[in-house]
Formats: sequence, C-alpha cells, structure tokens
Amino acid sequence: MQLEQQENFTIHGPQLEILGEVETKLPAPAKKRGTASVVLVALALASVLGIGGAKLKGVYRETAEIYTSAQDEYGHSIQGDFEAQADAAANLIKQAGYVDSTPAAALQEAEDALATWNDTDDSPAMQYAANRRLYNAVDTLYASLNNKVDDSTQRALDDQYNAFVSAQATIERAANEYNLSVEDYEKTVSQFPANLISGLWGTQAPERFATK
Repeated sequence: MQLEQQENFTIHGPQLEILGEVETKLPAPAKKRGTASVVLVALALASVLGIGGAKLKGVYRETAEIYTSAQDEYGHSIQGDFEAQADAAANLIKQAGYVDSTPAAALQEAEDALATWNDTDDSPAMQYAANRRLYNAVDTLYASLNNKVDDSTQRALDDQYNAFVSAQATIERAANEYNLSVEDYEKTVSQFPANLISGLWGTQAPERFATK
C-alpha cells in the first residue's frame, strides 16, 4: 500500500491572481512598494499555511490509516492480520497446555506475551515491541514440543504454528510498506514550507513500526 508521490505545497495561478487583485484594491499609502510587498507576503503565507496545511493533514491521515485501518485489494489489513495471529497464538498455547511435557517456563512466557499483546494499543512502536515478544515466545514454545508429541497433537500444533508464522510474514510485508510511506512523509515534512506547516497543524510524521 504505497502512497502516491507527495506534492509540493506552492501557490498556484488562481491564488496569485487573487493576491494581485488584492494589491490593486489597497489604499494609496499601502500601494507603496514596501507596504504592498509586506501585505502580499503575509497573504501568501496565510494561503500556504491554510491550503497547504489542509492538504498536508490529508496526506498525514492517509499515511496513518495504512497502519490503523486501510485494507488491501484482498480485504487484508495490518490490524486484521494481528488479530489472526493472536488467535493462532492463543490456540497453540491452549493446545500446549494439554501436554504434560510442556516446559512450564516456555508456556508461562507465551501466556504472558499474549496477555501483553492483548493489552497493547495500536501505537506502531508499542505493537512492534509486543509483537516481537509474542513471536519469540510462541516460537520457543512450539520448538520445545515439536516432534516430541503424538501425531494428533503434532498436527494440531503444526496447524496453529503455520497460521501464526504466515500471519507474521504478512504483517512484516505490510508494515514494511507502511514504514516506506512514513519515510516518504518524513521527507515531505522536512522541507519548507511543509516543515513549518506540520508544526502548526500537528502533523509530524506518524510512528514507524519499529523500535523507538
């Protein structure tokens, strides 16, 4: 889910024409070169901050929504994939709990990691940390039982682990695309006048799905 190339925030023809009309209507003293220039600069700045700010806020919202709610052409979303992965983790942990030989420490860590994930909000940086902990805990739990249980239990564990790992791969691909979109946005707001506008409109770059 890539964003289209960002536009530069400039004053276009119609806006320049309006500013020209304003200049012709200025009182005689204000038509002096210095005064008129100051007025026009002020009006130009107001136009950039207003029109450019609204445009930048829209791009900011589109970028953030890639992570929070946007769906691809198959109806998949990052948050939806997180839910599918958490379900697979819960099922694997439940299945492992029925096995007498399951290492207690590995089971406890997986349970704690899942609880932490379920209590984590949708902040990309926080979800990144919780996701890494959950992935490592479930992977360790599965490895502690793999090929050490009866065939029926092995199939059940394999099914849930494969679903868990598949969801992780999908999450990482989508999150990488999201991070690239954030990088594009960061480049946009590092340039003038977007760097000024972003501060005034509260549209600094969204968090990346990565360690802060």
